[in-house]
Amino acid sequence: MSATDRKAFEISLDRIGRGDATPAEAAAAIRKALTSEPSLTERVYDVLRDVTWRALTSRSFGGELSQWFEVVRHASALAASRNAGGMSERMRAFADLISQSARFAELQPLEEVLSRKHTKSLLSAIAGAGKAVSNIALMSILGLRESNLSRVTGALQGTGLIERSSSGKEASFALTDLGRRMARKLDIAIHDPATDREWWHEAPFPLAVWAASGAPVGANAAFYRLTRSKASDVLPPLADWKITIAKMSRDELMTSNDTWGLQIDDTTWIQFTEAVMPDGGLCLLGSDVSVAMKARSEAVLALKIAKEAEARARRELADAQDRLVAYQSANSHVRDEIMSVAARSNRRVRDTIDVWAHTAENQIVPRELQAVEKDLGAMQVAVRNLMGPIDVVTEGKSASGWIDPNRVVTEAMNTARHLDPTIHATASFGKVPKIRVAVSSLRMVLSHMVIIGTRHGAYDFRGALKGSNLVTTVRVKSPDEHAQLTPFEAVSSSGLGYCRAIVETNGGAFEVRETGSGSDTMIVFSWPVEGTDPHGGRIKFGPPAKGNKSRRRPVRGVVD
Repeated sequence: MSATDRKAFEISLDRIGRGDATPAEAAAAIRKALTSEPSLTERVYDVLRDVTWRALTSRSFGGELSQWFEVVRHASALAASRNAGGMSERMRAFADLISQSARFAELQPLEEVLSRKHTKSLLSAIAGAGKAVSNIALMSILGLRESNLSRVTGALQGTGLIERSSSGKEASFALTDLGRRMARKLDIAIHDPATDREWWHEAPFPLAVWAASGAPVGANAAFYRLTRSKASDVLPPLADWKITIAKMSRDELMTSNDTWGLQIDDTTWIQFTEAVMPDGGLCLLGSDVSVAMKARSEAVLALKIAKEAEARARRELADAQDRLVAYQSANSHVRDEIMSVAARSNRRVRDTIDVWAHTAENQIVPRELQAVEKDLGAMQVAVRNLMGPIDVVTEGKSASGWIDPNRVVTEAMNTARHLDPTIHATASFGKVPKIRVAVSSLRMVLSHMVIIGTRHGAYDFRGALKGSNLVTTVRVKSPDEHAQLTPFEAVSSSGLGYCRAIVETNGGAFEVRETGSGSDTMIVFSWPVEGTDPHGGRIKFGPPAKGNKSRRRPVRGVVD
């Protein structure tokens, strides 16, 4: 057997399992499957199991139970003839169960079937149509899937309220006499098939029609259900209907000139759209838009919350800006005061050293006094270069000017070693001349990298001109306590991440890389250069120089 034939058999068996096949169709399909493809015996067993289960739980086949008994019994016999004895006996057990179910089908309480979900809605839809309604139309009207519709129609068939007819692959359902009597008892409007042939009853959505004069023409059952009409078969004049629907609504929303929505209760919104027909009559299409309106309400609420959060953020930003201005003023004042005090103190110390050195009885200057001079000088450099104005970051580039990166790094390295003699770092900027850049910004970054970086593992600084950029590379030894952090997190935790904002604000690039060693991190940042001075020198740094006995202040960098 080809794969196509086998697929066709499987599709036929699936229809039987879903309850969409008549006993005659099922008998033919099962007989052909067992005769042509014995390997499908187990699949046939599964299908008959589903048929039997449906018969036992919902009596979904009504008067056809005896026919289904014959289908299952015949399948059992075919299986036995194919040497599938085990399957044959199990199928025979299904036949016995169906036979027993048929004897008790009439004992199923009608009240229980009518109390099930969607039962009355389905009866109303069929009664409102006044004729047989296809399963496709019922799925559209009730909003059910095919499997759920099959369960509801099966239960109603089992109680004799509806009957099923087939046309090709499409099934249709109509009320039986018992079904009509029950519909009247439940106050469900039933339209006479002889007169109920208007086009709006065929529509699978709520629809009502009025004449040009406003006189009622008709509406389908879905429209009466949507509008919760007390008289489910009487359409009032247009003006009266609008007054009635307005009284029962809590809120109204006009979405266009011909479309409006009404809120019926806390959770239900219905929408109507008008259309003028060629004869001047009015056609009104209704729909339940509760889900869409709920989403709209949630979006409006979310927008309101977002606007409140934005207003709060703006207030906080304004407050932060006010505090920043105050901090800038205080920072500038403190910076100037510290540098002034340090400069005065340094001058006093130098004057004292000069007096001391030129006094005959005091030819040797105490080392402690020299150390104070160095510390004060280092403090001046640190304060000037590290306590820069905040607007370097917040307001963009600083003023352009000429700067010697070699001298800045030299000064910063000496300052770092004065502040912490245990620092062992190297630096080499090759043949980097004086360059024209945003002076205060670059000075702050280079000084921050050296003075602060060396305290957090930075041990090698290299710079070179590449095109129109000064490219600086810094190697940082990651401390053990930061082993679990990513490279950028480790750099940020060491305080060097502050430089990134300044670099990017000035049009540069800042990147953190892993070196592959597992213990080092590399920072590479480029700084745009506006021009160069070809007469600049170069600088190289090595290990700290040994102590100099001269009274002159030692210089540990060599500028060519």
